[in-house]
Amino acid sequence: MDTNDLTLHWMHGLEEYLTYIDHPQCERYCNLKRAVMYGDISFIKELINSEIYRGHIDLTDEFINVILSHYNNYQELDNRKVLQYVSYCIDSDYIRKISSWSIKWQHQANLNDHFSRGQMKSKCWLVEQLTKIFDDQKLGTIAHYGGWYATVAQHIFQKFEVKNYYNLEVDPGCIDIADDFNYEQIAGWQFKSVQQDVGNITWKDDDSFDVKIENRSNNLVTTNVKPDLIINTSCEHMNEDWFNNIPTGTVVCLQTNDYFENEQHINCCRDLSDAINKYSMSEVYYSGEIDTHLYKRFMIIGKK
Repeated sequence: MDTNDLTLHWMHGLEEYLTYIDHPQCERYCNLKRAVMYGDISFIKELINSEIYRGHIDLTDEFINVILSHYNNYQELDNRKVLQYVSYCIDSDYIRKISSWSIKWQHQANLNDHFSRGQMKSKCWLVEQLTKIFDDQKLGTIAHYGGWYATVAQHIFQKFEVKNYYNLEVDPGCIDIADDFNYEQIAGWQFKSVQQDVGNITWKDDDSFDVKIENRSNNLVTTNVKPDLIINTSCEHMNEDWFNNIPTGTVVCLQTNDYFENEQHINCCRDLSDAINKYSMSEVYYSGEIDTHLYKRFMIIGKK
């Protein structure tokens, strides 16, 4: 691979995450990013000194190649190798999880988009506001509409007591990727991804719906889902059928944006007022917006 083709934009998102949680090694990570992503020679020198201080390990040669990749034309550089190096330098379970997950999925998963600055900032914001609303730290059963790789589930599992977390995703290519990221919760079926068009869910009179879940024997098993909370962080990717179909009284946390320039966004909002009018709640627990540099993200949490 030409190292110039490896953009490493996901590193911005990890910086956003570490800054948000006030990680004690945030400055160290930023210096690492300047060296590996931009080839800043002063920070490269700092990293080389750190490797000398660390002492030789089996991965030392690999790490040196990553550090010097802007100057040694390291042809084998990829996202996984950079993540592996970062996970050795920064003490973060979340980064280690991304690193190990990337062994299998770095070529199928879109790391740059999923871990972009805007995505990470938006997910951290979501979790922060949920902790203020649900102060008993209990969320019950969650149905996450259009959850993509559902990496935000790990932040929610850390903060809340969750009975079941269903990631309902129309793209079949995301199912195994999301399940592997949340493998610890998969073991007890606390988390599961399901291929489902959320605009076509058939609700029952008891405010529940059925989904078909593939078990370990590759058989589809009908599972009844009665969500205490619906999360939709992908409203701009779908029309309002999903919202119109959910029962009155359902608690919803949704995010949308004003990023009309993205051709995949078919249903953006002009501003927060537009979002509030489009997704009318009987009771609003929180509404707000953040600037992600590229677009504004709007969030509403409330009861339909």
